[in-house]
Amino acid sequence: MVKTTEITIDGQLLDTAAQDANTFKGFGYLSCNNSSRLLLDYKWEHPESYQQILQILFGGPHPLITMIKVELGDDANTSSGTEPATKRSATEPANVLRGAGYQLIADAKKINPKLKTCLLRWGEPGYLRPLWQAVKSADPDQKVPVTAYEPMYQLYKQTVVAAYQQFGYLFDYIDPDRNETKHPMYRWIKWFSDRVQGDQDFPQDFPVTRYQRLKIIAADQNYETDFGDAMLADADLLERVAAVGYHYNTDDGPQHPYTQLADHKHREVWYSEGIAPMTFGQYRVRATSGDGIGGKQSGLDVANRLIKSYVNSRRSLYIFQPAVSAYYPGVNYSHKELITANHPWSGYYEVDNVGLQILRHFTDFAHAGWASDQAWRYLTSACGSGVGGTENLDTHTESPSYLTLMAPSKKDYSIIMVNDSSVSRQYQVTVKHLPGAPQSLGVWQSSGPTSPAEAYDTNLKAYLGRLTIQDGQVTITIAPHAILTATTLDLATDSTVQYTRQMATQPNEVLMANHENFYQDDFAYAQRYQTERGGTPRYTTDQGGAFEVQVQAGHGVLRQKISEQERALDWEQSYAPNLTLGDDRWHDYMVVVTMAFDTQLQQNSPDGNYFGIGLYQLTDVKGRLESAPYVFKLSVDGSCRLIIEDQVMELGNVPEFDATTAHVVSFGVIGNQLTAQVDHQVILTTVVTDNPHYSGRVKLGSGYYHTIISQISVRRTNLVGGVQYQRLDDLDTQINYRGNWTHRCGLGNTIWNRTLSTGSAGTTTQVSFDFTGTGFALYGRQETLSHLSLEVDGQVLRPDVIPQTATDKSENITLFGLTPTTHHVVVTVTAGHYTLDAVGCYR
Repeated sequence: MVKTTEITIDGQLLDTAAQDANTFKGFGYLSCNNSSRLLLDYKWEHPESYQQILQILFGGPHPLITMIKVELGDDANTSSGTEPATKRSATEPANVLRGAGYQLIADAKKINPKLKTCLLRWGEPGYLRPLWQAVKSADPDQKVPVTAYEPMYQLYKQTVVAAYQQFGYLFDYIDPDRNETKHPMYRWIKWFSDRVQGDQDFPQDFPVTRYQRLKIIAADQNYETDFGDAMLADADLLERVAAVGYHYNTDDGPQHPYTQLADHKHREVWYSEGIAPMTFGQYRVRATSGDGIGGKQSGLDVANRLIKSYVNSRRSLYIFQPAVSAYYPGVNYSHKELITANHPWSGYYEVDNVGLQILRHFTDFAHAGWASDQAWRYLTSACGSGVGGTENLDTHTESPSYLTLMAPSKKDYSIIMVNDSSVSRQYQVTVKHLPGAPQSLGVWQSSGPTSPAEAYDTNLKAYLGRLTIQDGQVTITIAPHAILTATTLDLATDSTVQYTRQMATQPNEVLMANHENFYQDDFAYAQRYQTERGGTPRYTTDQGGAFEVQVQAGHGVLRQKISEQERALDWEQSYAPNLTLGDDRWHDYMVVVTMAFDTQLQQNSPDGNYFGIGLYQLTDVKGRLESAPYVFKLSVDGSCRLIIEDQVMELGNVPEFDATTAHVVSFGVIGNQLTAQVDHQVILTTVVTDNPHYSGRVKLGSGYYHTIISQISVRRTNLVGGVQYQRLDDLDTQINYRGNWTHRCGLGNTIWNRTLSTGSAGTTTQVSFDFTGTGFALYGRQETLSHLSLEVDGQVLRPDVIPQTATDKSENITLFGLTPTTHHVVVTVTAGHYTLDAVGCYR
C-alpha cells in the first residue's frame, strides 16, 4: 500500500520579513586542507578543463554553488593536507597567491559575481603559536590572553586586504574562532567584531565602509549546539554575530536554540560543513543493496540532510567539504566529492553526475542566494522530515521528506521530495492563498536504472510532464530511491535544466615525460608561472610543512620553508614536512633527487635533519612520509634507513659524508627489488618477499629544516615492461560478475571509490573483463584466504593462485608478459572469499 502524506502550500504563511534567515542559499564549497591544491595546476596546464569544472559548479542561470569558504592556512596538515599560511611572521606581508583558495574565489567570481565568500582558520601559524597555545585548552576564552588578539586580528585583516588588492574582491563573512572548536571564545568573537567595525587604518582606495560591515559567523562547531544557547543568552554576542554554523549534526539543541535564532532573531544558520556524496552514483547503482542512486552517504542521503537540517534546525546553506577533491586520493576523508580532479597533467576529471543532478533538483527550480538578490524563501510550514539519524540518515528512510521553496512575490514555488526507500510514496498537496501562481506543476524526477541494460544516468532529471491543480488539490507520487521536484516554473524546454552528462574532454593519460622518464622538474619556471602561483611547485601536494619554489643564485629550487620554531599550532596533529607527487599508476621506477641539507639552522628538532624518498604511495591518511610502503631516509650525518611498511628493515652509512655540499639521492624499485643510492653509490638494497607493491606515487620529505631540492626525476627502471595506463573500479561497467558476489558502497576512505566486491567460492563465481595490453593487476586487501583460477583468452594460465593479503588499494595479483593485443580475462574464485577493489591494465 502506498503511503500518503498531506502538504499544504499556504501563501499567507511565507515569511519574507526574516530576510537572510529564511533565504534558500543553495550550496557552498569549502576549500581547505589542500583539497583545491591541484586546481592550480589545472588552471595553468589545462585551462580549458579548469574552466569546465568552474562552469559546472558556478556557471549558468542556476548556479549550484553560491558560497566559497576558504581556510586560513597554517602550513600544517588539517586532515587531508597542508594549506599554506598567508603570513609566516608578524612582519611578512600577506601572500594570497600561496595555495589555490583565494585564486579559486577570484576565478569563480568572474563566472558568478554574486558569489559570497567566507574565511575561517583551522589552526595558528607558528609565529602565533606562543600567544595562542591555550586555544587548545578546555577554557580558551579565559586562558588566551587579550594581548594575543591583535596579532591574530592582523592575520585575518591583512589576508582580507591582500585578497582585495590582488584580486579585487572583499570577503563577506569571517569566523574569528577555530574550526570545530569545542569551547567557543566569546570574548574574542566580540572583540574581533568591534575591531572590524571600528578599524580605520587601511591602504588608499580600500573600501573601508564595506570592510566595517563584514559579517561575523561563529562558531563552526562539530555536533555541539551550545553556541546557539549562548547567542540567545548573551545580547552582546547576538548583536555581533550575523550567522551561526555547525557541522554534520542535522538536529537542533535540546532547547532548539538555532530554530529560535532563525525564526525569532532572524540570524542565518548554516550547515557549515557537510559531506558531498560518497561513492559516485555510477557505481552505487551496481550495489547489492538495490538502493539505486540512494543509500547511506549517497546523493539522496545528502538531499535528505539538507531537508532535515532545515526542518529541525533551520540551516539555510549546506557547505560541501569538499565539492571538488583536487588532491591525490588516499588522504584522510578522500572519495567524497562532486568532482574528482587529480590528473592535472592530462586535464582529465570525473563528475558524479548522479550527485550533481540530485542537488540540482533544488537549485534548478528556485533562485538561490541572499535577500538582496530576491532569493526564494523556505515555506517552513510546507517542509517536513521523518528520516532517522542525525548525520548518516540510515533509519526510517521510508518516512516523508519534503521541502517547499517559494519566490518572495509568491508567484512561483517548487516542492522537492526525497524517497530513499524501496516503496513509492504519495503526497496530497493542497494549495491556497496563491492567486497569482500557475495552476499546474511540472514534475521532474531522478532515479536509478530500471534494468541492467540501462545506463546509470538513464533516468536522471526525467521530465514527467505537468500535473493540473484542481480545486486547490494535486496528488504527486514519487518512485522508490528517487528525488522529485514539482514546480510552477515552466522549464520543460530549458536546456540548462535538462540533464546532460558532464564529462572531461581530455583522456585519462598516465603522467609520462618521455619513454625513459615518468617525470622531470628542475624548477626553472617562467617568471609569471613562478610569481602568480606563489611559488607552488607543479603536481605536488604538501602533507606537512611547506615546499615552495624560490630563485636562489639565479636558479629555481624547491625549498622547505618551515622550521621547528615556525611550526604551526596544529588543528589536531600533523607530521614532519612531506609532499606527494605524481601518478598512482607509476610502476617500476627510480626517484633521483639532487638536494642539499640545511646546515645553518640550529634547533632541537625531534624529527631530526634528514631527507627521505617514498615509493608506491597509495594511501596517506595521516600525512606522513612513511605512508609510502617503501621509504629511504638519509640523515645529515650520513646515516641511512630503509623502511618497509613503517618498519626499519636496513641500516647503512655513507662513508665520509659531507653535509655541506649537494648530493644526488636515488631510491628505486624494479619488480620486488629496492635499491638506494647516494651520489651514484649503492648504499642499501633488499628484495621484498612479503606482499610486495607494484604501483603508486612518490613522496619526498624532510625534517623541519630549510632543505633544498634542485632537481627531481622519476625514471623508469624497466623500459621493456608494461606501463599501467588504466585502472577500473570494481563496480565499473567494464567489469562483469557471475555467481555469488556482494557489492558494497560507502566504505572507508582507503578504498578506491569506497567500493568493494567480494565473491564466495563456486563454479560460477567469476569476474571477467577485457583489456588491450600486456598485463593486469587485481587490487584489494584480503580479509580471508582464497584460491583463484586465472584464465586469459580461454586458456587457464594459473589454475591455483593464492592472492596476497596486501593492504587497501594494493595489488593482490599481477600477471605480466602477455602479447600486446586485446585479451579476455576470467577469474574464478575456487575456494574461500575473494575481495576485489580495482583492476589495473598495462600496455
